Amino acid sequence: MTKIKHLEEKAKKKAQEQTNNSPVEFTQAKESEVNAQIIWNKSEEFFSRNKKNITIILTIILVVVGGYLGWRYYISEQEKSASAKLFPAEQFFRNDSLAKVLRGEGKKYWSAPKVAQEYSLTKSADLAHFYSGIAYLREAKFKEAIKELKSFSSSDKIIQARAYALLGDAYMELNQLDNAINYYRRASNYYINQFYSPMYLSKLALAYELKNDYKNAIAVYEEIIKEHYNSQERPNAQKYKARLEAMMLK
Repeated sequence: MTKIKHLEEKAKKKAQEQTNNSPVEFTQAKESEVNAQIIWNKSEEFFSRNKKNITIILTIILVVVGGYLGWRYYISEQEKSASAKLFPAEQFFRNDSLAKVLRGEGKKYWSAPKVAQEYSLTKSADLAHFYSGIAYLREAKFKEAIKELKSFSSSDKIIQARAYALLGDAYMELNQLDNAINYYRRASNYYINQFYSPMYLSKLALAYELKNDYKNAIAVYEEIIKEHYNSQERPNAQKYKARLEAMMLK
C-alpha cells in the first residue's frame, strides 16, 4: 500500500469514528426539532382548515363570559337599589306600622310589595315577601299572606321554618286544615330545635284536633313530650294528650 493510500484510509477511519461517537443529546435535539416542526405544520394546517369554526367558538366564549360578568354587575346594582328602597319598610315593620309596610308612604317610601315586584331577582325581594306576608296575616288578609309567603325562600333555616309556620297559620284561619297540617309539619321538621319545633308541633296537634283526628293529635303531643323534654310546651302537651285520651275512652 502506498503512503498516500495509507493516509486516505486513516482519514476515512477517523471520520467514521467521529460519526459513531457523536453525542446522543445532539441526535435527540435534532429529532425534537423535526418533531416540533411537524407538529407546527399540522397545527397550522388544522387552524387553516377550521379557521371559521374556531373564530365562532372563541366569539361565543367571549360573549358568554362578558354576559356573565355584565349580569353579575347588573344584579349587584339591583341589590343595592332594592336594599335602599326596602329599608324604610323594614323600619315600619319593626315599629308595627303594617299599613305603611303594605302601602308605603306616598312617593317618598316604597311599600314592601312594590320592592318585591320591582326587584324580583334580588335577596331584598325575598325579605320584602316575608314582611308583606306577615303584615297581610296581621291584617287578616290571609290569601294575600299566603301568596307572599309562598314567594319567600331563605337559606336561614330558622326564618324559613317560621315562614312555613306562618303559612300554616294563614291556612288555619281559612279553615283549610289539611294545608295547615302540611305546613306545620314542614315547619317542625325543617330545622329541629328545642325552642321553635315544639311550638310548631303544638299548632300541628291543634290542627289535627280541629279536624277531629284525635289519634294523630295524641301522637304529636307524645312527640313533644318525648323529643322536647325541656320545652315550655311539654306541660301543655301532657295535659292535652290526657284530655284527648279521656275523650276517646268515652
